[in-house]
Amino acid sequence: MTFGDLLEERKDTVVERWVEAVLAAYPSDSAALFRAQQDPFANPLGHNVREGTRGILRAMLDEMDPERLRTHLDQIIRIRAVQDLTPSQALSFVFSLRSIVREVIPEAIAGGKHHDDLAAFDERIDRVALHAFELYSAMREELADLRVKEVKRQVAFVLDRMNRSGGGTEEVSEDSSKETTTYETVHREDL
Repeated sequence: MTFGDLLEERKDTVVERWVEAVLAAYPSDSAALFRAQQDPFANPLGHNVREGTRGILRAMLDEMDPERLRTHLDQIIRIRAVQDLTPSQALSFVFSLRSIVREVIPEAIAGGKHHDDLAAFDERIDRVALHAFELYSAMREELADLRVKEVKRQVAFVLDRMNRSGGGTEEVSEDSSKETTTYETVHREDL
């Protein structure tokens, strides 16, 4: 039996263990909920993790189509990018697949019969990790841009309110002559 056949035969076990590895980054109470609830509407995170890991493994077993791989990675990475996880915590699940495959398919290691196939699969894991890192970086950058835009919007709103209420005008008088200083009106377009 080839390594690919062994992996195909035990893919459900690999996916189950991989889902556990993904959920290990979450607090135990949350992880238990994500495991237990199967409804995709009641538990979108658990659903996306299950579907994403299954799809990633399927893509790895097939032709490694980059678009298909990114679609399934996106299901997991998009969620992890907005959570309070370090980059290594967010992406470590990809590398956990190495040890999972070796545990589920011990004969892949024994005797060195599948050494070349296992090395090729490890290379695929590395490529998946690179795709995951690119997605994670792009999503974190998008989040940072959204935060900056929100701060600009809030500042523009406050300045607009100040300008409308006359909060931007100040009168200063010296001796008998009156001098009026007016602060420039700030417009949203200036931000």
